[in-house]
Amino acid sequence: MVVKILIDNAAHKLNKVYDYKIKEENEELVELGKRVRVNFGSGKGSSREGIIVKILKDEESDKLDKLKRVEEILDENSYLDEKRLSLAKWMSKMYFCNVYTALKLMLPPTPNKKLEQKELVGKQITVVALDKTKEEIESDIESRKITSARHIKLLRELEDNNNIPIEDIINTLGISRNIIKTVEEKGYIKLVKQDTAIEDYSKITRTEKLTPTIEQKRTIDGIIRNLDTFRVSLIHGITGSGKTEVYLQIIEECLNRGKDAIVLVPEISLTDQTKRRFISRFGEVVSVLHSKMTTLERQTEYKRIVKGKAKIVIGPRSALFVPFKNLGLIIIDEEHDTSYVSQTTPKYNTREVATRLAFLNNANLVLGSATPDVCTMYKAMEEKIDYYSMLTRPGTSVIPEVEIVDMKQDAVVNKSRILSTRLKEEIEENIKRKEQAFVFLNRRGFSSYITCKTCGKTLRCPNCDVNLTYHRKNGLLLCHYCSYCEKLSDICPICSADTLEEGGMGTERVEKELLETFPGITTLRLDMDTTVKRGSHERILNEFKEKNVDVLVGTQMISKGHDIPNVTLVGVVNADYMAGDDYTVSEKAFSNLLQVAGRAGRGDKKGRVILQAYDTENYILNSVSENSYLDFYEQEIKFRKMAGYPPFVDIVVVELTSKDKTKLMKDSEKIYNIFNKEKSLYKVYSPKAPFVSKINNKYRIQMIIKTKVDNKVLDKLIENMDIYDKIKDVSVTVSLVKNPVRLG
Repeated sequence: MVVKILIDNAAHKLNKVYDYKIKEENEELVELGKRVRVNFGSGKGSSREGIIVKILKDEESDKLDKLKRVEEILDENSYLDEKRLSLAKWMSKMYFCNVYTALKLMLPPTPNKKLEQKELVGKQITVVALDKTKEEIESDIESRKITSARHIKLLRELEDNNNIPIEDIINTLGISRNIIKTVEEKGYIKLVKQDTAIEDYSKITRTEKLTPTIEQKRTIDGIIRNLDTFRVSLIHGITGSGKTEVYLQIIEECLNRGKDAIVLVPEISLTDQTKRRFISRFGEVVSVLHSKMTTLERQTEYKRIVKGKAKIVIGPRSALFVPFKNLGLIIIDEEHDTSYVSQTTPKYNTREVATRLAFLNNANLVLGSATPDVCTMYKAMEEKIDYYSMLTRPGTSVIPEVEIVDMKQDAVVNKSRILSTRLKEEIEENIKRKEQAFVFLNRRGFSSYITCKTCGKTLRCPNCDVNLTYHRKNGLLLCHYCSYCEKLSDICPICSADTLEEGGMGTERVEKELLETFPGITTLRLDMDTTVKRGSHERILNEFKEKNVDVLVGTQMISKGHDIPNVTLVGVVNADYMAGDDYTVSEKAFSNLLQVAGRAGRGDKKGRVILQAYDTENYILNSVSENSYLDFYEQEIKFRKMAGYPPFVDIVVVELTSKDKTKLMKDSEKIYNIFNKEKSLYKVYSPKAPFVSKINNKYRIQMIIKTKVDNKVLDKLIENMDIYDKIKDVSVTVSLVKNPVRLG
């Protein structure tokens, strides 16, 4: 038997298949989509992983005697079929990557024979724990026995959250295994095995479906009517309008028809609460997948899916690629969220890939949001996709009142630049009523920059073109791009003056201000710094709800999906702060503000929202205060059309990175000149540095191409990739900003 193997290799020139023979005793194990190990190349160390993409008979190969044999078949089950192979080929062309790179998204971690022999219940993971007391560690830091900023960062994180899984420390804190090993050798920490228990689904109380409102019923009936055909629908439902109940009832009908469903959420942190709602309705047919699960957990869930034991999968964008054999429905909740666009190769748009996957499976795609992506709404307005609106909240819950506070006027009577007089009054009123509040600021840390008043310089990351952020909890300056850290000194490292001054603010500083303003208040903080440890997001939210904590301070983590009836107040610090330099900056700001405002008044109690701003005439703030997405959309779509941005054009971003800035500039001009020859296909703009021009010691240059993407444009861009491959010491990536449309 002969099989065609796609080799795991990032080189563009190796994006093709190779013939291999199968040993006679392994022929029964051969199946399309299974991973194998083969000898690729010559000499020792040339063993590579590959995937079977076609099965041939011996007579179909004219080089049978010369073929190498497949060394090992790795997978017990196949997780790929013809449809997913087709999807991977499409992604390869659309997102300028090798087919194997796309296929990796659709596979569980490579099988580990030792792991597979373990039982799922009672499995163990490696955690990092303190081996000295907090007092001993702080004494050694004070006496300068510990001087490394990274060592201090690790130890102080463990002081707050002991027993952190080693993978979470590496992936979230950016601390390497070598640093962990060094601190362990110094006797401050230890690595221990810790048992983890699998949640018993039977302990989650089952729920029955609710009677839908008029708007919900219209939406449910409309989508179910077309459930057996390829269809794309947008549910534009305001916060608290009951979109989740609509999803549940559509899925129930999907299961009744013998089909499977995928539910995507924007962040891993939202997976658990969504999982509980779905398990309470559907039981053990629900599966959860995300990157923070252990290798064994993910392998186990994939096997449940292949064997038909799981019919509903919930997770972030990676859950889109699960190996369902009878896919009938894909739901993308909070479809506007930027996390649905991958920032690593392949740089794919989840909405677009989901559209293609639904088309290949003759399935339904449902997009849901209170603040739909502008391009999605445009397609709904143009009747290219179905549109359903849900603009009222069920029961007695009403939209919260929104008040804009002018911080320029407030400064006349109020010394605080963080909490306005009105927000302090409302928080005080909330405390008296024993009600809860969210305070939102989309910046973590204590101070967003440190400046020297003598020389005027700002302390910046040596590896990246960004300011260092001060984190008071561990006394460190951190880079949020490359995880560089250093201890904050009293002396300016540039001019040696003792005039360093904190500037800007983050969630850590907001929490400190609240504690100082309201003695005795209880607070919690929800951001990247407080959710390093696995399960900490759920723990913080549960503590907030169960212990009736007064205020939860957080970044955009608090703006999505949380339904806490006792939260009656939302305060937004720096509501007119917008970060970024691309055309979507206004859309992101509006979505964040309207989403977090929607967390107030979700129960029977009236909700209030305070937006603190310096530019109170901003149309974004006025649209939020009126709770009017459509007002914002109408202004934004006019701007997009006038400026020539999506949905009226597609944008291709060509990014070059290199440690050699001079070479980078020269090569970017060469590539620009190559692209500029094809003026009939697209318009290319001169190379320029992006908002952050250097990350992790690599300089960045970008070229923007505006076009309407079709096969001719894609073929030309792919043809140019041969040129990119020949450029030494400069990495080139191409990504496409394009949005899903109805296919067929």
